[in-house]
Amino acid sequence: MRRQQRPRTRNSRDSRDSRDSRESRSDNRGYNSSRTQSARILLSGGMDINTNLGEGFGHYRVEGESDILPFVTSANIACGAHAGDPAIMEAALEEARYYGLALGAHIGYPDLAGFGRREIHLPAAELRASVLYQLGALSGLARTFGFEISQVRPHGFMYRQMFHDVRTATTVARAIAEFDRWIVLIGPAGHNLLAAGEKAGIRVAGEVWVDRGYDSNGNLLAHSHPRAIIHEPQDIIKQATSLIRNKTLQAIDGSTVRIDFQSIHLHPAIPKAKMVAEQIRALMPNASPLSAEPYNPEDDEHSRLSWAEV
Repeated sequence: MRRQQRPRTRNSRDSRDSRDSRESRSDNRGYNSSRTQSARILLSGGMDINTNLGEGFGHYRVEGESDILPFVTSANIACGAHAGDPAIMEAALEEARYYGLALGAHIGYPDLAGFGRREIHLPAAELRASVLYQLGALSGLARTFGFEISQVRPHGFMYRQMFHDVRTATTVARAIAEFDRWIVLIGPAGHNLLAAGEKAGIRVAGEVWVDRGYDSNGNLLAHSHPRAIIHEPQDIIKQATSLIRNKTLQAIDGSTVRIDFQSIHLHPAIPKAKMVAEQIRALMPNASPLSAEPYNPEDDEHSRLSWAEV
């Protein structure tokens, strides 16, 4: 069923004029662990369900991407680095508009041959430029559809690197802030994501996977781990149910782990993805896309929204 097209402009955009002075203060202050919780996105409704879209290139297309779109709230479109090209990006934007989804940019390292999963280490200046380049490419096409980017989700090795390396996470976050501080950074839930959001002055949303294994510390297992991927649909739904109802999952050692998250990732390659997505959405009837004003610690006490209990 076609949903109503999402509006192009944000409700509180007029207050953006004051961001420059705030950004200069936030970008230069040191990390303060007592404030990092404040960079977390404020949720006025349910949590986000996001998926990736347009991860083909040239004649290659990813099968099944469209099947789960009726059950998610946002779509992250590949921007031409790890996958995607102008024609595929336009087709993905058309699908996102048709289903009324919030627009995310799916950024990665420039690695088409390795699908962005190979280990790549760029200098901070080059990583910044790559992030801005990808955001600019998607934003330019999106404007012709009446869209603005509302969130950014890293891919592959960049995603994993951000979890372990606060410098990489901060470089990515600051590049996003330079582009548009109203954009929410979705990434692996944890300390580094929150710290990067505070340093850059943007909101962040911790993410969980329903089809991936975690260790006892709440870390995603590497793809090389034999239990990194959950293959059985019933096990995927079981993990999703525990996360949605209790914010917990069972780690590979059998322990119960609590995850602080605001967005759930559904990958179109999940076995029986459409059925799984439909059941997960039924568990989250109030799911809604992420939206936020720029983060400013001085405004936390005057926020109009209450913090989500996670």
